[in-house]
Amino acid sequence: MLAAVKYLLPLLALGCSSCLAGTETLATSAPAADPKPASTSDDGIPIGIEVVTGYHSEYIHRGFKLTDDLIDVQLEAEIALSNEWVLNLGAYYGTGTGDEDFSETSGFVDLRYEAKKWTLSLATTYRDYDHSFFKDGVDINPNFIWHLTDDWDLSAGVAYDTAEDGWYGNLEASWSHPLGNSSFITAKAGTSFAGDYYGSDGWHDLYARLSYTYAFNKSVSVTPFLGTSIPMESSPETERLFGGVWFEVNF
Repeated sequence: MLAAVKYLLPLLALGCSSCLAGTETLATSAPAADPKPASTSDDGIPIGIEVVTGYHSEYIHRGFKLTDDLIDVQLEAEIALSNEWVLNLGAYYGTGTGDEDFSETSGFVDLRYEAKKWTLSLATTYRDYDHSFFKDGVDINPNFIWHLTDDWDLSAGVAYDTAEDGWYGNLEASWSHPLGNSSFITAKAGTSFAGDYYGSDGWHDLYARLSYTYAFNKSVSVTPFLGTSIPMESSPETERLFGGVWFEVNF
């Protein structure tokens, strides 16, 4: 049951709009999902499909506030190519519901190699923004995760933004623990560094997020969360405290 519950997490898909390189998007936040998807295609390839929709009081991406009152949705397919190789394909759309006309549309491809004690991934994401100082373009994001224990992960990643011609890197620790057969708690904390990335060049921010996931069954779960981003010496931003909720459906 625990493996099924973990699969319901938002997949932080490492370069997708909800990736580990970002700090406050859909995916960015959870322990590693079960690498064996629930269903099988006609040609025998294991495949899992997940839809995640959510609300953010503030949309904070890599330490930058992009808008208030964001509603977003992500569709992702996870394909097990072998016992170790996993391919994720997905699309994302988010829109501000307040006074701003912000919106973001993106598509991503993420190839992962999953060993027992570590995971290595390479993700490529194309993002298209409307009414944002972030620019449209391709983001390339390699990432490494070390699975210290069943509860603890350490990760390091770097993302190159072709539109801004800058880079963003982060170091992160995450912890998860079951609270029963159908719920668990997840916490993560990290720090980031930037190079000519939207006005930031150096030590960028400290960030953290706490979330609680409750699985109604093997297919549907809900995850409220609370997070913060604290700017460091190079960031042009201010301190942020935000919250929200995700609803996840797994097929």
